[in-house]
Amino acid sequence: MTDDASVRRSESRENDEADLALCDVARLFKAVLRRAIARDRDVAARHDLALTDIGCLGFLESCHEPVSGKMVAEHVALSTGATTALLDRLERAGLIERQPNPADRRAIVIVLNEAKARPILEEQRVLKQGLAAAVGSLSQDERDGVLKFLQRLLDEVPE
Repeated sequence: MTDDASVRRSESRENDEADLALCDVARLFKAVLRRAIARDRDVAARHDLALTDIGCLGFLESCHEPVSGKMVAEHVALSTGATTALLDRLERAGLIERQPNPADRRAIVIVLNEAKARPILEEQRVLKQGLAAAVGSLSQDERDGVLKFLQRLLDEVPE
C-alpha cells in the first residue's frame, strides 16, 4: 500500500511539473506573439498601413522567386478579393508594382519597390534581428528541438 501511495505521489508531482512547464511555454509563446503583433501594428500605424500590408511587404522582401497574387493571398490568409484590395493599396502607395510574368505572359508578378519600402522594412528588422540573435545563441540540437516543437505545434493546432 505504501508503494502504491508513493507511486501516486510521484505521478502527481510529475503531472504538476508538466502542467507548470506547459503554463510557462504557453505564457512565453503568447508574449512573443503579442510583442510581434504589437510591433507590426506600430509600424503599420506609423506608415498609414494595415497589418496585412506589413505582412505582405515582409513576405515580398523574403521571397527569392517571382511572387503571384495567389502566393500573397496564401501568405496573408486573405481571400482573392481582399488580396486584390491589399495589392491595390500597396500599389497606390508606390510600395509594389504589378509586372508581367516573364514565364507566363498571361499572368502578373508582384514586385516590391525596395527603395520606397525600405524605411518600413528597416523598422521590421528589429524583430528579425532579435530572432536571429536568439536562434544564433542556440546549439544545433537546441535549434532542431525548437523547429521540432514549432512543427508539432502547427501539426496539432487546426487552422
